[in-house]
Amino acid sequence: MRVLLVSANREQFPSPVVPIGLLYVAAAARREHDVRVLDLCFEDDWRGAVERELRAHPPDVVGVGLRNLHDNSYGDSEPLLAYYEALGAHIRAYTRAPLVLGGAAITLQPEGLRARMGATTAVAGEGERAFLDVLSTIARGEAPPDVVRSAAADGIVTSLAKGRALGLAADLDALPEPARDLVDPRYYEIEGTDSVQTKRGCAFACTYCDYPDLEGRKVRARDPDRVVAEMVARAQAPGVSHVFIVDSVFNVPRSHALAICAGLERAGAPIPWVAYVSPASLDDEVVAAMKRAGCVGAEIGTDTGSAASLVRLNKPFDLDDVRRVRASFVRHGISDAHTFVLGAEGEGVREALETFAFVEELDPDVAVFIVFMEDREARTVGRSAEREALLDLLRVEAPKRPGWVVPELDVRFGQKVTRVVRARNLRGPSWVHLARARRSV
Repeated sequence: MRVLLVSANREQFPSPVVPIGLLYVAAAARREHDVRVLDLCFEDDWRGAVERELRAHPPDVVGVGLRNLHDNSYGDSEPLLAYYEALGAHIRAYTRAPLVLGGAAITLQPEGLRARMGATTAVAGEGERAFLDVLSTIARGEAPPDVVRSAAADGIVTSLAKGRALGLAADLDALPEPARDLVDPRYYEIEGTDSVQTKRGCAFACTYCDYPDLEGRKVRARDPDRVVAEMVARAQAPGVSHVFIVDSVFNVPRSHALAICAGLERAGAPIPWVAYVSPASLDDEVVAAMKRAGCVGAEIGTDTGSAASLVRLNKPFDLDDVRRVRASFVRHGISDAHTFVLGAEGEGVREALETFAFVEELDPDVAVFIVFMEDREARTVGRSAEREALLDLLRVEAPKRPGWVVPELDVRFGQKVTRVVRARNLRGPSWVHLARARRSV
């Protein structure tokens, strides 16, 4: 069948992100089907781009990848949801082909978004096998289920309408690598950062986190040698200057992270990279190995500076662990960015003030503050009850501190920062440049 995959994400702040999930699905689907990709990220007239593609290459099935439920400023989600609705209607205006939705946004709100976009089916969770199952169903002339779930918290995948157990991909190395030949080259021209995934799943049980819903709770790791080979290949790709390792937590399992770092070190640390890490299982040996392997930045979901809130959030570390890893990053010269989520699980102004005091003490290179928003259909979708009070605090405190970033208030974030990065032709994640500029003063 002729399959068109549309990457709906148009977010470019602080930088555009290669749609690696959709590229994995494209690679899997084209083993059996004729696959094209339409990426709307850089299209000023997305309606015209959709119309041109559908007229020039009429598909048998249209798949749409939805990355987020809000933009990177964490502002009101309604404009983005309205865009998704308009996109669905526009596709429907030019083709009667079945419309299949996937991506992180769909995984969190499959029922509501499927209905709002007028889609045939929503694939919630891991897409490679589930999307192929949907395509096979359509090819047989059968109606696919409204929602296919391919990554549940217990790791069991079920098609709601038919009750079939599909299962997650146990061997990630059996999946083809992302179809990077279909990537719009502007991703690399603008910033030079590509994405690599070394594992899926998260064994942690942080109360508010979406990763177990997206990838399951069982960690499935790729062969470290294959990861290293992919990193070496990305280093040789035109325009690629950095890699972002997009695992929920790079350093867990510890042995897997060390094996990848050792392989990259043997390969001569071929490309600078950044990763998400957790203070859990992150000791000086791992940080030193990351440095030798070419790591230039680590993003840490510290979430709160309140010891009581850490317990309430079910975080697998304490504040002393955060202090320890901060010291280790300083020792080995790796920039660190800590994210703090204010207002989660009933947290209020008092806990936020504790967090501010902790950040002052910790003095990370960058501290990113987000006011919590629940976006899962399985829970009550909505904002923190104390959102406005928390934002008022941030309006006063964040501008005083050069390393603090507040996306929702446009503090050291947004078009101004992006213009500076692009005007200076700075390569790699934007926050790393902020960290270096701050420390060089």
